[in-house]
Order: sequence, then structure tokens, then C-alpha cells
Amino acid sequence: MKTLFDLRVKQTEEMVEAVKSIFEEPLKIVRLEDPITPCIGCWNCWLKTPGICVMKDQMTTSYSDYVNSDTVILLLDTAQGFINHQGKVFLDRTIPHYHPYIDLVQGECHHVARYERYPDMVFHYDLEGLTDQEETVIEDYLVRMAFHFKSKAFRLVGNGSLQLQPLKNRKANNHAIAFGSTDPMDRLVIYNGSPRRSGSNSALILEEVQKVLGDRVEMRDLKQEDQWEQWAEAFTGEKNVMFFMPLYVHAMPSHVMGFMEKLQASAGGISFFMQSGFPESSQSHYLEAYFEQLSIRLGRTYLGTAIKGGMESLQMRPEKARTSMMEPLVKAIETLVLKGEFSTSDIHQLARPVRFGAGVQMLFKLVGKKFINSFWDQKLKANGAYEKRFERPYRA
Repeated sequence: MKTLFDLRVKQTEEMVEAVKSIFEEPLKIVRLEDPITPCIGCWNCWLKTPGICVMKDQMTTSYSDYVNSDTVILLLDTAQGFINHQGKVFLDRTIPHYHPYIDLVQGECHHVARYERYPDMVFHYDLEGLTDQEETVIEDYLVRMAFHFKSKAFRLVGNGSLQLQPLKNRKANNHAIAFGSTDPMDRLVIYNGSPRRSGSNSALILEEVQKVLGDRVEMRDLKQEDQWEQWAEAFTGEKNVMFFMPLYVHAMPSHVMGFMEKLQASAGGISFFMQSGFPESSQSHYLEAYFEQLSIRLGRTYLGTAIKGGMESLQMRPEKARTSMMEPLVKAIETLVLKGEFSTSDIHQLARPVRFGAGVQMLFKLVGKKFINSFWDQKLKANGAYEKRFERPYRA
């Protein structure tokens, strides 16, 4: 079965007919016309109802179409030089199709497959308004995401008559723009991009930043969507801003993209900070590449992107150990505010390891894999879901 998911705001029959002409067998058409509920990072699909999302919307009802297809075609809109928030939330919401368990692939952490096979992924997105660099960033991100999702990646290209083009996973084109600098900051506005309303690692880290820098920083939680219009208007007059977020399916959480779509070009400095559960910083390079291009689109001085992996265990640590773990992140932001630039040495240190070497990979296979995955088993047992951990609820 082949399924076309039409995620575009303006859903035209012309494009659907053009896609149909590429494939020999009939397509099932799924039009996700209603807004998809963003993933909230509750982990219920991993730890309480394995493989099953708690949301009750059109996305949930289409899970079986996705899982049971041999090919899925995604028609995507773009905004602000990236796939728009509706496309991003679709990808975020595919998390239930994978386990929380971790394996190492080419020196990087990957989530273990829940199902025995996954559909090929075919992407089409409008190039209007994109620079060549932005087009490359989008393609690299989509291929990377498909690679982690155990899927082969293809792209439909061309005007009018479409052609199916196979895609290969490649390294992100990050560090294409050097970190800039500005004057020491009297005030830095930090947007918290965590999908959770409370209790997130991002919130804990930013609380420590607030303690150190006081009124020199202003925190804004992007889950407060009723404030978006006001904040987007204020953005044009803010001298220095930072977006702080967890890595989410190799990019920003979908609601962060939703807010970014509202921003207008303006003078000032812009910086980014990503923390993730994956220890290696290479996982974040695809989003870093986008943020570099976003700074150009917004006409702002790019002050850089800080990346810190291995933060999954933060909340499980004793208070003293937790504070010590957060200290280098807080220090990096403090330096940015007080000096008007990131410390290059601090940023490089935060980003280690970029990938795991052969020695670590061998050690992981011998003892690390069992140790890390036992953490998830404990959570599943605590929730009475351990016996259901390998279920495949959406397989026909």
C-alpha cells in the first residue's frame, strides 16, 4: 500500500494528480486538514501505553495507514526557510513507532525499531522563497530523520512533471557561518522551547541561569501561545534574543517552529542553545545548520549555537550532582551576556563527544547497552507496562 499525506495549507488536486502519475499502483490519500496536536513529550507512548499515542486526533487515526504502507508520500509546506510547523508536528508525532531503547549506529545513538519494517519516505516541498542553502538544509534534515526512522528517503523534484530522486544521508552543512559578537548585554530575552509546560530539563537549566544573571535575562515560555503575537511584535525591537530548546526529532519542537514563522527581520543579535538526551552533538548539527540560515533570513547577527548532549539523566541526579551538571551550560550563557559572545573553548567542550569512537562503541555493546536500556525497563515496570513493551498496535 502507498499512502499520500497531504499536509499543505492549500491542498490542490493538481499536485495530487502529479504525484499519482509517478506511482503505478493507486494511492490512498490522507488529507490532514485539521491542525495536528503537537507532541507534548509525555513519553506515555514509550512508558505507559507502548506504541500508542495519548492524543485523539486525525493524526492518531492515520497511524495504521503510515505503519502498513510500503511507501508514504509527504506533501509539505515550508516557512521561514524550513518545513513549516504542521509538517514538523507530523514528524514529531511518529515517535510512538519506535522504542525508547537505544542502539549505536555509526557512532551515534538511534532508537530501536518497534516494527519489523518501515515505509519508504517520499518528500515534496515548494521551493518558492527558499535560498539554495535553505533547500539543502531542508533536504539534509529530512534524509537524516528518515535514516533514523529506518526508512529510505526520496524526493519528488521538478516543475509540472515530477521525478523521483533517491536521497543519501550526509553530514550537515553546519559551521557555515562563524560565531559573531556584540556588546555586553544589558538584557537577553530567552525563549524556552520545551514542549512540556513544567518539569522539563530546559526549565531547570534556565532557572539556574536566572539565579546567576537575575534581571539581565527575561524568560519566555513558548507554550504560552496566547503571548505569541505580543512577543513576535516585540521581537523586532529586542536587541538580543536566544532560543533554548531540547532537540526534537533532529530539529526544533513543532511549536517552536510555529512561533518562528511569525518573526520578522530586524537588527540585533540572535543565539541558540540545544540540549538533548543523545550524548553526541552530531545529532544536533542539522538544526544548527538551519539556525545559521535563519539568522541570515532574520537579518540578525549570528552569535552562535551551543549544543549539549547527555542531559536525559539530569532530573534523576541528586541536587548537588544536578547543579554540577548544569554548571557549564549556565556558564556559557553567562559568558554570552557578560562579554557579548560565546567562549569558543566552552562551546567546543560542551559539544563533546561529536560522535563515539570505536572503543566506546565496543564498550557500549558489551555493557552500556544493557545498562542504558535497563533504565527504560524500570520505568515500564513501574507503570505496569513492561509485558506490553514490544507490542505493535498499529500493524494490520
